Amino acid sequence: MKQYFIALSTAALVSVAPYALASSTDLTVTGVITPAACTPTLSNGGVVDNGKISAKDLDQVRETLVGTHPLQLSVSCDGPTQFALKPVDHQAGTAALTSWFGLGLTSAGEKLGWVRVNVKNAVADGVAAQAIDSDDVGKTWKATWVTSPGYLLSVGSTTDVSIPLFVKDLTMDFEVNTNIARADSLTLTDEVVMDGAVTFEMTYL
Repeated sequence: MKQYFIALSTAALVSVAPYALASSTDLTVTGVITPAACTPTLSNGGVVDNGKISAKDLDQVRETLVGTHPLQLSVSCDGPTQFALKPVDHQAGTAALTSWFGLGLTSAGEKLGWVRVNVKNAVADGVAAQAIDSDDVGKTWKATWVTSPGYLLSVGSTTDVSIPLFVKDLTMDFEVNTNIARADSLTLTDEVVMDGAVTFEMTYL
């Protein structure tokens, strides 16, 4: 890694040396190769099926909660590892409430609803832990009871939520709540598919 960095620095120096008066910018390549690897899994394959919902059962003037489903997140690592999960919303920009995950659009381009994921009952290596999140790429952390777009999700101790724990085996319960936007804001003359999809990516800290 050090040789690669030196080679990049030397190449940059040679190329800019003849232009002593020109503006310049530096490229720095850093990183850490961790010997530990972690594998996250969700129960039921991560699938939540709300079935068919009749349009007439939706509230006309407020959102309708059409399903609450429990899932369990498990993370297994080769050894104690400090990590976080980064949620990636594949329907970004379609949530009727922007704090949550999207459900896709109707055929008329209307935002169908949103998915809120509550988190609870975190257990790290057999000990109760507290879910924590960060909206500044891991610089600061706070206790949380949800996982949201743009926030890293990890766990801290129940007495210190300012830093993620090093964990080998983690379990955490997800409560997946599916909400449909007020029906009078939607075109529901044809079937509309709920198409929420979120990937939780491992991030090593």
